[in-house]
Amino acid sequence: LWWNACAGYKTSSSQWPSSSKPSPSGSSRPSPRRPPAPKPSDRQSASEPLESDEAESARKLPVRMISSVDQCNSLVERLLGSSHHSIAVDCEGAKLGRFGKLSLVQLATDDEVYLVDVCTGGPSVVGCLAPLFSDRDLVKVFHDCREDSSVLLHRYGIPLNAVFDTQVGFSAWLERKGLEAYQASIAEVLRTFKMEAYRSHRWDKLERKAIEPTRWQERPLSPQAIRYAVEGVAHLLPLQRLINSDLGDPSGTLVQRRSVHYKEYAEMNRSELPSEDTVLRPGSLVKAMMASKKTDVAYFKLNHAPLTGVVLDYQELQDFADLLPGDVASCVVKSVSDCRQFVHLQREGHGNLLFDRQRGIMRKLPSKEEVEQRYPHRQSAQYSFGQGPGGGMREEPRSYRERAPEVHQRSGNRGNLKVKKSGFVPPTPRGDHRQFPAT
Repeated sequence: LWWNACAGYKTSSSQWPSSSKPSPSGSSRPSPRRPPAPKPSDRQSASEPLESDEAESARKLPVRMISSVDQCNSLVERLLGSSHHSIAVDCEGAKLGRFGKLSLVQLATDDEVYLVDVCTGGPSVVGCLAPLFSDRDLVKVFHDCREDSSVLLHRYGIPLNAVFDTQVGFSAWLERKGLEAYQASIAEVLRTFKMEAYRSHRWDKLERKAIEPTRWQERPLSPQAIRYAVEGVAHLLPLQRLINSDLGDPSGTLVQRRSVHYKEYAEMNRSELPSEDTVLRPGSLVKAMMASKKTDVAYFKLNHAPLTGVVLDYQELQDFADLLPGDVASCVVKSVSDCRQFVHLQREGHGNLLFDRQRGIMRKLPSKEEVEQRYPHRQSAQYSFGQGPGGGMREEPRSYRERAPEVHQRSGNRGNLKVKKSGFVPPTPRGDHRQFPAT
């Protein structure tokens, strides 16, 4: 009963009600019957605050603790066999990422919140969640799923499918409003959408008193940690409906398609940074995902916590003009800070890049050798008679195209004849002769 101290939430045991018991082991999985998604008119717009009763209902959701394999299997069967379109997911732990340690997995529906205790149940409990995370019909709603997907894939071999990231959805909403997109925290998203939940749960104070990552390994969890875990997942489903409604996309296809980049973050730098002890040296090539960009600095995620990529030079920042938060680019390591937490990056091909305004991408300029191989008719070395820079370029014809035929009159037996003399052949250069012979 140590989680009963979490004020404002109804807690209960992990025993299922008699009306909602899962099917016995060995029986076939019930076919999910999911009703059609609600119409856009049935949802709130981002310009209007979320109703206070919806925020209050999210606050009063019952919280169930899952700490055994049997409980987790029953939970997965129940969720996959239900009519839910989406389920909210969040993870907590120390240094979440490829080499982090997972301590708690939070799941939430519109009716309940489930806290899967990984420290008590062990890795086998997380393995029971694999069918849930891999299901392509049930949408998993995250807020910034990058580190969560990385720790699930590398530590437990569980890939994520059908991901809806509210951070990506908020960036798409900003673009729709003509504003600059950035990666916001869930507190900023709730505050921007003027949700009643933000005011009632005092997100500012909760963020300032954030739980230290090492505290997630302690058992029993403190009431503050439980509240922090529940608050991070309880409002994701209402937020998903709100974003989809304002984007005019009830199914959420747009945000799911954009969230694929976040899901693929787990595969980034697997060969470049194979182990936790890998030392980055100047000149190393890495993949970097842009996290934020300002006029004087840009930050990147490397999928190697706690390393963070950074670009500070103004000229080097211009090489990333085509990138937005969430885009990936190939970079070269310039240096590593003394604290071993920041990596100074430079885009691959720096000094030989040109921004293509028509396509909106950064193009790498070809080298002189590539130009000579691609466009051999533009060679002018054979006309370089002089010894100085440029040689005899002034004597070079502007074009090698054939000149217009010249017509000459010549007398004949039956009158004047028109004779066409055409053809232009570039002469063979000679040291003291610069006249082009006529043909």
